[in-house]
Amino acid sequence: MSLPKISIITPSFNQGKFLEETIQSVISQDYPNLEYIVIDGGSADNSVEVIKKYESHLHFWTSEKDRGQSHAINKGFQKASGEIISWLNSDDLYLKDALVNAAGVFKKNPEAALIHGKTILFGNKKKETEKGAEDFDLQLRYFSMMPYAQPSSFFRRKVLDEQGLLDETLHFGMDYDLLIRIALNYKIEKTELLFSKYRLHEESKTMSQLEDFAVDWAKIFSKFLRTIDKEKKWIKLLESINFYREGNDTYRASRVFEEKEMKIIFLYFLEYQLHIYYDMLDFPVANKIIMLMKDIDKSFFKERNLGAIDRRVKNLNPFIVRFLRKISR
Repeated sequence: MSLPKISIITPSFNQGKFLEETIQSVISQDYPNLEYIVIDGGSADNSVEVIKKYESHLHFWTSEKDRGQSHAINKGFQKASGEIISWLNSDDLYLKDALVNAAGVFKKNPEAALIHGKTILFGNKKKETEKGAEDFDLQLRYFSMMPYAQPSSFFRRKVLDEQGLLDETLHFGMDYDLLIRIALNYKIEKTELLFSKYRLHEESKTMSQLEDFAVDWAKIFSKFLRTIDKEKKWIKLLESINFYREGNDTYRASRVFEEKEMKIIFLYFLEYQLHIYYDMLDFPVANKIIMLMKDIDKSFFKERNLGAIDRRVKNLNPFIVRFLRKISR
């Protein structure tokens, strides 16, 4: 089988303690048409030493100050020439045969612009857990959240050629923004294959900067609503809980939505935000989200089993919840 060229970019900054294992997971794929690029942001640890150790396996690498992760990934994209492309952060890993399996999924699904599979969550003293996108309402949830782990996704180069690079004003939600651009205009294919291991640790952005993620996602979802919500019904509802972010930018979109689809998308976005603000113990904001969700559709709230969060937000002190979390770990 003729294998398409795959370009993988690894952005890195002061992650030397993880970087070598990440690089090894890529070059050990033994994929004959691999283009591997490492973009380091001028690390002060041993990252450059690690990169130089493997530079014979790299198509390109650099270590210089940049404007953040999105800028670093874009620098890699501009150097990449593969038909299939993705990025693997410097604390995550590819599993055996990830690249050849990804190429196989694209071959079987020539119309797919993006594919995504399962990942293994590991680290942070937790048991390894498989995670993938659940099928229910998946085609709509693409617009509400990231239903899969980014390291287990790959997309065609034409997406960048036609939609542009990552939005460098986004430092936490750049993958969600790219997903919406793809979902609005192309076919997405889900697979049950395991592609990656996603590392959880205290320094990772996912673990330590939840509020920043929430802000980026609100900005992206606001842009989505400006694109689709011509009557501004959903924009006004988002404004009612101070989640709407003003702007004039919109997405290019070939897809249109029925009213019932917009309601589902909106509710899933609120649900995801609810979990974030509950995890941050910001109960006043969590309660606003709960009230709005119930106003829109009480049955959705019940079907998603959100009653326990509702009760805790209304009846418990955040300090008590924090204490209970500590003793349950």
